[in-house]
Amino acid sequence: MVGMMTISFLVNLLVLAAVIPPLWAGSAGMVAAFGAETPARQILVSIYAAIWLTSALGLALMALGRSEVAVTLAIGLFSVQIVYKTLTAVTVGLGNPVVMTNLPIAALHAATLVVILTRA
Repeated sequence: MVGMMTISFLVNLLVLAAVIPPLWAGSAGMVAAFGAETPARQILVSIYAAIWLTSALGLALMALGRSEVAVTLAIGLFSVQIVYKTLTAVTVGLGNPVVMTNLPIAALHAATLVVILTRA
């Protein structure tokens, strides 16, 4: 269980560390994937930053021996991520590169939740 949680938290950290700075800065690649600079896109940056910080907290809790608290945090965070990432396929469509990145991450988090909930 701890191994899967660690992988899911690390994937969040690594992916978002690569996405947040260029998205915030409005790089050409991010404009192509996420659309033009708008308040909505900056709200998305804030949401991504919250997911990054929550994932870092989850790893810190595990390192401090507070895995039971990290489990609670993981259930909430990964559940929300699974729902919103899966819904992007419906609302945006499968041709978008963001959606194509979201779906494997949602699958990873779903597998992590299955491990957490079947061992609880």
